[in-house]
Amino acid sequence: MIEHVGHEYMDEFFACCESYLAEDGILVLQFISVPEERYEQYRKRPDFIKEYIFPGGCLPSLARIMSAMTTSSRFCIEHVENIGPNYYTTLMHWRDNFMANKDEVLALGFDERFLRIWEYYLIFSAAGFKSRAFGDYQDDILEISDR
Repeated sequence: MIEHVGHEYMDEFFACCESYLAEDGILVLQFISVPEERYEQYRKRPDFIKEYIFPGGCLPSLARIMSAMTTSSRFCIEHVENIGPNYYTTLMHWRDNFMANKDEVLALGFDERFLRIWEYYLIFSAAGFKSRAFGDYQDDILEISDR
């Protein structure tokens, strides 16, 4: 989940991936994204997800991923697909399952506040994917030169 790497470490992330990838290996990357036109503003502002769910995280734009990848590695993208529109349904199922099992969650020692935060997170995220404020990309990335 490159969203946890943070903006300032994305170049290093791809350099590390290249150094650890087996010869003839393929890197498959899935990440949640924000549109390029909102990226700079988004990454500099706090929001609910950065505060409560993924502290220190940053949803990249597809352009930021490509820039970090080409700056710090020999990778190239062979295939990219936005599966975000389908992620709405997934998140709503996760929310339904989570709430159907809330007694079990509470029995684990979590409180009502935790339940509310996670229910809000799942619904907030589902709305983001439905409105296309978020994307969910799957990229097949190949290393293009010999080691």
